[in-house]
Amino acid sequence: MSLDDGKIIKLMNEGLEMEYASYIQYVTQAAITSGPYAEGLMGRFEEIASDEAEHAKLLRQRIVALGGVPTTKVGEIQIHKDSLQAVKINLKYERDTVTFYRKLLNLIPHDEVILYEAIEHILQDSQEHVEELERLVGK
Repeated sequence: MSLDDGKIIKLMNEGLEMEYASYIQYVTQAAITSGPYAEGLMGRFEEIASDEAEHAKLLRQRIVALGGVPTTKVGEIQIHKDSLQAVKINLKYERDTVTFYRKLLNLIPHDEVILYEAIEHILQDSQEHVEELERLVGK
């Protein structure tokens, strides 16, 4: 399997839009969340936002390494002040992210080690976020 740089760059820019949106979503929810367990969630949302910022940095680096230009567009953002609703919104977003990165990873040959491992790292973090958020909503 050979790497289609143009297709991969396009998809990584889509992922970058998602990571920008996710970062903004988490930091905003950390600032406004209320309800049961809000204090603990605020801190965790901030931590996850840091993960999302790291993901965006990795994507930007890999896009440039392939000769592309990182996007500045931001994906869809959904927020809610209620802590349980905020967790549910983030859970759906993280599940969608996992699906997206699984598809992207399948397009990258294993011998493209740096790129493959960067996307695999993002996928792993996103899967951990899904598992954590599922525990919070009792699923």
